[in-house]
Parts: sequence; structure tokens; C-alpha cells
Amino acid sequence: MAGPGNSIVEVPLLEVLPRDCAPVVGEIRRLAGELDTHAAGRVAWRWFPERSHPAGHGPMLLDASIALFSTDVDWLELTLDLACRPDLTVNAAVEVACWCRPDHNTHYVRDQTWQVTNGADLVDAFAAGIAMLQPALDHGPFHPLPWRAEAGLPQPTDWAASR
Repeated sequence: MAGPGNSIVEVPLLEVLPRDCAPVVGEIRRLAGELDTHAAGRVAWRWFPERSHPAGHGPMLLDASIALFSTDVDWLELTLDLACRPDLTVNAAVEVACWCRPDHNTHYVRDQTWQVTNGADLVDAFAAGIAMLQPALDHGPFHPLPWRAEAGLPQPTDWAASR
């Protein structure tokens, strides 16, 4: 059963991860716990065991998102996921709401992907993804406007003026 949860402890990793990654479940839980206990908090975990295949070939298997800023129309979010696209990858990103015409929902203002071929790779990639997100968690900025400016993206006022 897929689910949302507030902690990696709630995620049935043995049902989600490829079978050959079973020996590293404890290390993945330890690493992910760093996100769960961070002061910036508000992490939401989603998992999709029905998408997992014996060899680990399927779309999104595990996703964590941390909302640092959220209103009805704007947001700043950090994400970490494990997916098959088509190879097994760990992906980390800093995301902001899109203010482009046409609106395509989200911009990845920082993102990185790591290929995973075995359990050791998964641990290394998960650790690298968390390390990539750590500066944003520790120091911000915690509002999407500076991130958009840094990436040269339209600001909400630019979008409203173009309507």
C-alpha cells in the first residue's frame, strides 16, 4: 500500500527498495532520519511499493518533500526521491513554483541525480542527496523569491504583469 508519512520509520523500505538493497535498509533509515529530525522539518514521505518490481524497475519508488515555504500560489520545496527512469536513480532538488507563461508548475533551481546499481551505491547516493539539500535546510533562504532571482526565473510580479 502506498502512503504518506511524516517519518522514514513509517516507510516499509523492504517492500519499496529493490531486493538486493535489503542489507542497506538500516543505513538508509539512519540517513533519512537526518531529514526527519532537522529543525526546518515538515518532511512528508511517500512510497509506492506497488510500482516496485523484483529488479527495482518502475517509476517513482520513494519520495520525500520538505516544504520550506507554502501558500496557495507559491512554494519552496526540497525533494529527495528514488526512482527508475529507466535506471535506478536518487534525485535531489530545490524546487520553486513556476511563474512562466505557460505555467508548467515547478522549476528545479538546483538538482542533481545519482545512478544506483547496488546497495552501496544507494547509500552513497542517498547521502549525497541529503548533503546537497543540507545547505538550504541549514541556511535558507526560506522564501522562493531569492531562489528564483538566483536562477534568473520570472518572479510572481512579472507573471501578474504579463496577464
